[in-house]
Amino acid sequence: MNINEEIIKLGEGLKDRLDPSIIDFALDYINYSESPLSFETLCDYIADYNVKVSDDEYKKVIFIANKLGLEIDSRYTYINPNK
Repeated sequence: MNINEEIIKLGEGLKDRLDPSIIDFALDYINYSESPLSFETLCDYIADYNVKVSDDEYKKVIFIANKLGLEIDSRYTYINPNK
Protein backbone atom coordinates (compact mmCIF):
# COMPACT_ATOMS: atom_id res chain seq x y z
CA MET A 1 0.00 0.00 0.00
CA ASN A 2 1.46 3.38 -0.95
CA ILE A 3 1.40 6.44 1.29
CA ASN A 4 -1.62 7.99 -0.43
CA GLU A 5 -3.59 4.80 0.11
CA GLU A 6 -2.55 4.83 3.78
CA ILE A 7 -3.79 8.42 4.19
CA ILE A 8 -7.07 7.62 2.43
CA LYS A 9 -7.60 4.55 4.60
CA LEU A 10 -7.00 6.61 7.74
CA GLY A 11 -9.40 9.31 6.56
CA GLU A 12 -12.12 6.87 5.53
CA GLY A 13 -11.90 5.26 8.96
CA LEU A 14 -12.72 8.59 10.59
CA LYS A 15 -15.94 9.21 8.69
CA ASP A 16 -18.05 7.82 11.54
CA ARG A 17 -16.53 10.42 13.93
CA LEU A 18 -15.96 13.41 11.68
CA ASP A 19 -18.11 15.08 9.05
CA PRO A 20 -17.40 13.11 5.85
CA SER A 21 -17.35 16.31 3.78
CA ILE A 22 -14.36 17.74 5.66
CA ILE A 23 -12.55 14.44 5.40
CA ASP A 24 -13.19 14.42 1.65
CA PHE A 25 -11.91 18.01 1.51
CA ALA A 26 -8.65 16.97 3.20
CA LEU A 27 -8.25 13.85 1.08
CA ASP A 28 -8.78 15.85 -2.11
CA TYR A 29 -5.33 17.42 -1.62
CA ILE A 30 -3.91 14.04 -2.66
CA ASN A 31 -5.32 14.66 -6.15
CA TYR A 32 -3.04 17.71 -6.37
CA SER A 33 0.11 15.85 -5.24
CA GLU A 34 -0.19 17.35 -1.76
CA SER A 35 -0.03 14.21 0.38
CA PRO A 36 1.63 15.92 3.36
CA LEU A 37 -0.98 18.70 3.33
CA SER A 38 -3.77 16.13 3.15
CA PHE A 39 -2.37 14.22 6.10
CA GLU A 40 -1.66 17.32 8.18
CA THR A 41 -5.18 18.60 7.54
CA LEU A 42 -6.67 15.29 8.69
CA CYS A 43 -4.60 15.44 11.88
CA ASP A 44 -5.66 19.04 12.47
CA TYR A 45 -9.31 18.03 12.12
CA ILE A 46 -8.80 15.20 14.61
CA ALA A 47 -7.41 17.70 17.11
CA ASP A 48 -9.83 20.54 16.34
CA TYR A 49 -12.90 18.34 16.72
CA ASN A 50 -11.51 16.37 19.69
CA VAL A 51 -11.85 13.06 17.89
CA LYS A 52 -10.72 10.11 19.96
CA VAL A 53 -8.46 7.83 17.92
CA SER A 54 -7.62 4.23 18.73
CA ASP A 55 -4.13 3.06 19.55
CA ASP A 56 -3.92 1.45 16.10
CA GLU A 57 -5.02 4.66 14.39
CA TYR A 58 -2.45 6.64 16.36
CA LYS A 59 0.28 4.18 15.38
CA LYS A 60 -0.81 4.69 11.78
CA VAL A 61 -0.60 8.48 12.22
CA ILE A 62 2.98 8.20 13.48
CA PHE A 63 3.85 5.71 10.71
CA ILE A 64 2.51 8.05 8.01
CA ALA A 65 4.22 11.10 9.53
CA ASN A 66 7.52 9.22 9.53
CA LYS A 67 7.02 8.01 5.94
CA LEU A 68 6.37 11.60 4.86
CA GLY A 69 9.47 12.79 6.73
CA LEU A 70 7.44 15.03 9.04
CA GLU A 71 8.66 16.04 12.48
CA ILE A 72 6.68 14.38 15.26
CA ASP A 73 5.57 17.56 16.99
CA SER A 74 2.53 18.66 18.98
CA ARG A 75 0.28 18.30 15.92
CA TYR A 76 0.68 14.55 16.29
CA THR A 77 1.38 14.07 19.99
CA TYR A 78 -1.74 16.07 20.91
CA ILE A 79 -4.00 13.38 19.46
CA ASN A 80 -2.26 10.53 21.30
CA PRO A 81 -5.07 8.50 22.91
CA ASN A 82 -2.80 7.57 25.84
CA LYS A 83 -1.83 11.06 26.92
